[in-house]
This record gives sequence, C-alpha cells and structure tokens, in this order.
Amino acid sequence: MKPLFPPLADPSSLPRRVLCIAPHADDEVFGCGGMLAFHALRGDEVRVVVLTDGAAGDPGSKEADIRAARVAEDRAAGEALGVTDQRFLGLPDGTLGALPDLVARMSAELEAFEPELVYGPSPQEMHPDHRAASHALMAALARGPERRVLLYGVNNQVTAGVLFDTTAQWDAKVAAIRCFESQLRYHDLVGKAEAVDRARTVNIEDASVRFVEGFADLSSDDLATYEGRVGALLDSLFGAGHGLPSNAANPGPWSGNATSGQSVAARRGLPETTAVISTWNKVEDVCANLDAIRAQTLPFAEVVVVDNCSSDATVRTIRERYPEVRVVSMPHSAYGACETFNIGFACVTTELTAILDDDIVMPPEWLEKTTARLLKEPASTAIVSTKIVEPGMPESYKSSERVNTERYMSTFRGCASLARSAAIREAGYYDERLFIYGNERDLTCRLLNRGYRVLQYPGVETFHRTPFGIKMGKRSLYFHARNAWLTMFKYAPLGDLVRLPWLVLTRVLLRGSKSEAKGSVTDATGTIGIGRSIRETPGAWWVLVRAGWSVVVNIPYCLAHREPVRADDFELPLK
Repeated sequence: MKPLFPPLADPSSLPRRVLCIAPHADDEVFGCGGMLAFHALRGDEVRVVVLTDGAAGDPGSKEADIRAARVAEDRAAGEALGVTDQRFLGLPDGTLGALPDLVARMSAELEAFEPELVYGPSPQEMHPDHRAASHALMAALARGPERRVLLYGVNNQVTAGVLFDTTAQWDAKVAAIRCFESQLRYHDLVGKAEAVDRARTVNIEDASVRFVEGFADLSSDDLATYEGRVGALLDSLFGAGHGLPSNAANPGPWSGNATSGQSVAARRGLPETTAVISTWNKVEDVCANLDAIRAQTLPFAEVVVVDNCSSDATVRTIRERYPEVRVVSMPHSAYGACETFNIGFACVTTELTAILDDDIVMPPEWLEKTTARLLKEPASTAIVSTKIVEPGMPESYKSSERVNTERYMSTFRGCASLARSAAIREAGYYDERLFIYGNERDLTCRLLNRGYRVLQYPGVETFHRTPFGIKMGKRSLYFHARNAWLTMFKYAPLGDLVRLPWLVLTRVLLRGSKSEAKGSVTDATGTIGIGRSIRETPGAWWVLVRAGWSVVVNIPYCLAHREPVRADDFELPLK
C-alpha cells in the first residue's frame, strides 16, 4: 500500500482572487486564517463573507449587543490578517438550514466577486450552521464555472489532501484570534488553534515548519462525488442522518450512492422521495428551485420536471445545468397543470412524492424535516402541507395562529407538500378536467373519502415567488370560480350545497381585504383577493358568466363522480 501523507504544497501557485465563506465571525480565522494572511501579504484580492449575525455566541449574556460586538471583533481580526474586504450578511445564527434562499445568497456572492479560489467549511463539520453552509456553497458552486476549492475544518478537522506551511503567518493568526474577546471569555481559542495547527505537522520532518493548515483540495466540478462519499462516511460513523448527500451530476446524484449503492434515505432507514415539478416558461425560477433541491440535507431519490413546451429554453437549460434531472418535454403547451403534474406523478416509483411548484425555493432542511414529520403520523395521513411565504403576504397573516398551528385540513398547498405516493395514486391524482387551480382541494376530498387526512405543518417554511392571494387576470378568475363549484358539486354534502351560494356572496365576494390580511382566510388561499380581482379584471362579470356556464355544462360529469364527503376534516372553501 502506498503512503497517503498529504503533501506540504507550495502556495505560490494558488489563484490570486480569493473568496472565503465563514458561517460565523471567527470561523475564517480558525479554518484558514494563516492562508488568508498569506494571500493578503502577497497582495491578492481577498473577500471574506460572514453569513450569520453571531447572536448565539454569548450564552452568558455578557455583551450588551453581541451582534455588534461580533462584527467589530471580526473587522479587527481581518485587519490583523491584512484583510479589509469583509461582508456581513447578518443571517440568524443557528438557522442557516431553515433559510430558503441560502443557495441563492451563496450564488450571488460568487457571481458578484467572481473568485478563482474559494475557501469554505467542509461537509465533515459538526455544527449544523457549518454543514448547511457547506452544502449550500457546494450547490452554488455546481452551477457556476470551474473553480479551485479549499475546504477547511473548524469543529472537526477536515481530511486534508493538501497542507500549507503557515508558520510565518502564525503570529498574525494569533493576533486575529485575540480580537474575539466575546468568545475568549468562554474558550481557550488560542490554545485550541495552536493544538490543531501543530498537530498538522505530525508527519512533516522539516523542524522549521511549526504550524500548518490543511484542506480538502478540490475542483468545483468534483464536489458532488466528494460530498456523497463524505456523507456515506459520516452516516457510517455517527449513525443515520449525519452525512450530507451529493448534490450534482454523478452516479446517483440525488441519493449520494456513488460508493455504497444505497441512497442516503436508505442508509438512514427513511423512505425515498421523488420531487415532481410542472413548469412553463419560468426558466430562472425553476433553476433556482433546482439549486435549492440540490442543497437538501436529505436528498431526493429523483427529480422529475414536466415542461409544458416552454419557449424560453427551459428544457435545454435544465439538461445542460442539471443533467441528473429527468425532464419530460410535452409536445405542445395546451396541457393544463393538472395533466402535466399527473404525468410527473405517474413517473414516481418512490414511497413519497414531493409536489412542488416551479417558482418555489425550499430551505435546505425541507425534505428532512417534512419527512420526519410525516413519519410521526399514522399511515392515514396522506399529505403534509408545509408553510408558504409569498411576496405581499401581510405580517398579520403570516403570524396568525391558524397559519402557524399544526392541524388537519380540507386542502393542501400544492406548491410545496409531501405526499404518500400510494395514497394520491389511489385517489386518482388531480382531476384533469379542472385544468389548473383548485385541484388540491379536489384531490383532498377524494383522499378524505378514502380515510386519509392532510396535515398542515408550519415547522418548515417555503418561499413561493407568486404574490400572495389570487393571481389577477381573466384566466385565473375563470378557473378559480369554475373549479370551486365543480369540486363542491362533486363532494359537498347536499345541505352545504344548498347554502353555498349565500355563503359565497357574504363570506367571499363581500369579504374585506383587511380581514384577509389578518388571516381570516388561511386554507382557501385561491379566494384571497377575489373581490379585487372582480373589480380590476376587465370584463370580470362576463368571465364569471362563462365560468358559470361551464359549471352547468359539467354538471352531468359532477353527478357521475359525486361522492359527498362525510369526514370531519371537510370544510367548504370559505376560510
């Protein structure tokens, strides 16, 4: 067997435009402070981006303003290293894995600075913020040009493939560490950093080399395979759920099975999930969605995108950027969203199906948390519907009790929900006659009739780019009005049908926007703003007449499929 001692490399060949990503203020100093000092002394362009506000770094509340203190300390530390270009994103400490836009933020930093060399936390880190940052950084790097990447360790030594002599920079590193007075109150940071950097010299025979920093030295094109293998190792060492999956094109890209033949979900004893997305002419939105999918801490077994014959190069872009995605390209664009989703559902062979709109962005923990919540439910819970945040959503609505309470519902948010594949298959998927809008409530009625339930789960948030409430315009108004009645003719008990016209008039059409903003309507989100839509849509009343006539025409169909819902969870689409 050949020796595997990492080489002590000459840093003179390293690229000179350098970006360092630090989950917290001070991580860049511990992880690669010596090398940052080297780059600064050489005159390289160096930028450090600190992600979090550091608010959790003062458990004894010894600082009047710990956030301000951490920024000031980090600026001083940067000065000690010779680094003056520092950015502080101020993200909430301890919550990086819950942020839907983490990958987008990483991508923005990469695009703004255009580095040739990137330092970042390794996936071997123990702190959840570090692991989330590592995973999101790798997803962002996968989308861009090839770059050299040096991954460091802070709370767990990275398995190093390259070492750099930082003896000459040790004094600067110590000076930088001493700037973090708020943290020195709790830890012997200088002593710990010295122990780590001295330990790296264990196999170096040159006595003049007293301090060393070690890194995983990779091309951004190789990160996916690396991350998948690290994830498998961590799962085997620490148990299911500790490893991070792979996130880009390689054998078993979503499931991280490049080494073991098992998906990450299988290694953790969890059901596998297929993500199903229907899209039409939203290439940038769907790419942002796929970036977030790549950054999931529990990866999808497969991702299926059904493209409704887009004219904006969606199919070509996905196949070029995301070769791991299964793309179903429709021959023309006349298909409704219900039908294209059903085509995607029919492709699923996994136990779970994620029902996703094309213009959503999930936080890295979305699948992991939602799967865990579904597994706590009995088999009769068919769907877990996660919390949605949208542009223009009033804070009073977002924080309302009904939105933020776990409860069983008579519909679900089709833009980001997790379903048992067998249950929605048994219920017949979406009714394609609806074409678009209202299909979630229609499917839920059939699930309720088969003894299933739908759970609202506010424990994870998804960002939906579509503005809050009903989409303005004739098409949206037509299908929302028409489909609500078609669904009720099929599934509402007779007594509810008789009183429904009066209820729609008094509790929907005459409902005020202030009431909606306070969260009086939480489930029937397609009715939010319908009064405004009627007022502002040209020819709105003619649209409603057409919708009503379509309902009349479809009454025989509704009666043929009529199956009144008696389940306790059933509610009329009023609130």
